[in-house]
Amino acid sequence: MTYKKILIPIDFSDCAINALEYAIRFAKSTESKLVLLHAYHIPIPAAEAGLAIDTNLADEFIEEGKSKIEQLYQQFPDLQELSEPYEIKMSFASDAIVSTAEEVEADLIIMGTHGATNAFDELVGSNTLHVIKKCDIPVLAVPVSNEREQIKDILFSYDYHTIKTKQVIQPLIDFSLSFAANLHIMHITDKLDKLHTGAVGEARLLEQYLKGISHSYHMIEGEHVEDSILEYIDSHDIDIIAVMPRKHTLFERLFQSSVTKQLVHHSKIPLFAFPEGS
Repeated sequence: MTYKKILIPIDFSDCAINALEYAIRFAKSTESKLVLLHAYHIPIPAAEAGLAIDTNLADEFIEEGKSKIEQLYQQFPDLQELSEPYEIKMSFASDAIVSTAEEVEADLIIMGTHGATNAFDELVGSNTLHVIKKCDIPVLAVPVSNEREQIKDILFSYDYHTIKTKQVIQPLIDFSLSFAANLHIMHITDKLDKLHTGAVGEARLLEQYLKGISHSYHMIEGEHVEDSILEYIDSHDIDIIAVMPRKHTLFERLFQSSVTKQLVHHSKIPLFAFPEGS
């Protein structure tokens, strides 16, 4: 598939602007169109005072959003050609992102991430996590510390949950093909000499599914998954780490682990999260 339309949530923070710059480069290279989305909600004190239904107050939020988006169009002239009409919605950000992605028929969401209250939220952001879990399209989460401008090498690490058909990982295949990127498939085990037959069989299936794609297969021995991933990212100059969250226990294992803070502090590359067979 090709990426025809990309949704870009924008709250005008540094991390959102950083993701927007990334999305502009992405759209140029894939000939995609961008749809900017700004979501706002009436502050709780105002709602308690009965002001949430005040159209004048809502109009103020809308006009402020329009003004700031127009400033972005001046700051980034490429948006004039690359973007479709922007969206402004009164809603919590994550809910607005999920609903708007469906309404505009987006193929991909690119959004910025920044620190939050715990290790899991710090890595992908609470809004981003909600979107990843709820959306039926891939999400590309760009950390504010990202310095990568290219997509040449993608790391996909998983724990051998059966991939019965090629369709299950088709979003990852499409993403790799869009940039002619090298796909690194990693399986981490505590004992290489005792790989179960299921893992070997799964590797053979993946070889069939990935024909025509530049890829390499790596079985790595290590006790700590997170440490092994970080070491591999550093030593192989990885640009993107890909995960398949649904029905994929490695995703939860990575982000619920106490060692996740290492990924937070050391990994500065975007995360490509894709639902199975989207």
